[in-house]
Amino acid sequence: MSNIKSIDRAIRNLNKFLDSLESVPSEELDRTASQIKAKAIAQTPYRTGVLERSVYVDVVKDSTQQTIIAGASAKSERGYDYAGIQHENTTFNHPVKGKAHYISDPFKQEVYNMKRRIRRRLKKPK
Repeated sequence: MSNIKSIDRAIRNLNKFLDSLESVPSEELDRTASQIKAKAIAQTPYRTGVLERSVYVDVVKDSTQQTIIAGASAKSERGYDYAGIQHENTTFNHPVKGKAHYISDPFKQEVYNMKRRIRRRLKKPK
């Protein structure tokens, strides 16, 4: 899991949904991860580009589970990881571009969209 609480909550929510399915459509996870990453990068606060480049969104597939993980890790010149601070602090002003919750907001929205697509597929007669 990431070191950012709001992302961890979103991942747990996704995992509950995925656990409720008999099978997980891999193409849906791949599509959703790609959309999350694009939107997260677009919403990342920008100054030097380091934070944007640190965003990761990956589909994890193993024998017991499939899921999407996401996060960011950007080190300052002094060595601390400021990605989580930038993500969680809603009081920061980002004059050029970006916002707080730049990963968890796209994550939640795209997982919501994926759930809708999967539910529609399950309702279609075969």
